[in-house]
Amino acid sequence: MMAFVSRLWREPLLHFLLLGAALFFYYDLAGENVEAPPKRIHVERGQIEQLAANFERTWSRPPTPDEREALIESHVREEVFYREALAMGLDRDDPLVRRRLRMKLEFMLEDLATQDVDDARLNEYLQQNSDRFRSEAELSFILVFLDPAKRAQLNSDAAELLKQLNDGADPDSLGDPTLVPNRLERARENDITRLFGEAFTDQVVSLPLTTWSGPIKSPFGAHLVRIDKRVDAGLPALSEIRDEVLREYQVEQRALQKNLVYDRLREDYEVSVESLDAGSSSGAAGNQ
Repeated sequence: MMAFVSRLWREPLLHFLLLGAALFFYYDLAGENVEAPPKRIHVERGQIEQLAANFERTWSRPPTPDEREALIESHVREEVFYREALAMGLDRDDPLVRRRLRMKLEFMLEDLATQDVDDARLNEYLQQNSDRFRSEAELSFILVFLDPAKRAQLNSDAAELLKQLNDGADPDSLGDPTLVPNRLERARENDITRLFGEAFTDQVVSLPLTTWSGPIKSPFGAHLVRIDKRVDAGLPALSEIRDEVLREYQVEQRALQKNLVYDRLREDYEVSVESLDAGSSSGAAGNQ
């Protein structure tokens, strides 16, 4: 008898029958609370064309009639199982499904926020957020390095070299060896600060053009500096940075749209949050 029961339990058909019985039992319990989905599935021409297009992208050829029928049947199979899964509530309490549905709704809201915007609105946005788009000052300059370890009289040496430089001496023939660049072209303030420090940058940006100045200290030592070109910081015209302004505007609008919709939807929910303290609970914000 035990051998017969053991053999019967290993029979796949029995497992199928037990699963079917469990499903029918679930439907019997949940049927009153779950609205039965419609039992009609209509596969539209556009869906068939999309299935065929997906097939062609994968296999680099259109499907044969038999393959097209198989694609349609696979689509119907997916729809049947999808509807039945919803009817059974299998989408509930599944973090992956919940997260995916949230993402789809947020993507939809983002699409609604991504609308064509004219230059007048973008220019208004640019002016309202000018600090975000303001360009840094750019400097082109030459350096002559003075090594404090080799120059006991650094200030007097610097004064003598400044006189020679302003009289037309070749800067490459003066100063001490260093691995620090001796020429920078259109260097931004942040780049100069990363190389030489903030104190150095603060002094260099205000130096006069085409005149040797210094010495100006940096973590490396001291430098004589000649500014050859300066592009002052400022707010570019919209035509120069339109793509950047549009991108930032759309990102902001998407976030705003999602927050507005969420705030409106949340008003319809009553939310309560159980306290972490044992045996007590507290209410949270919502329509109480």
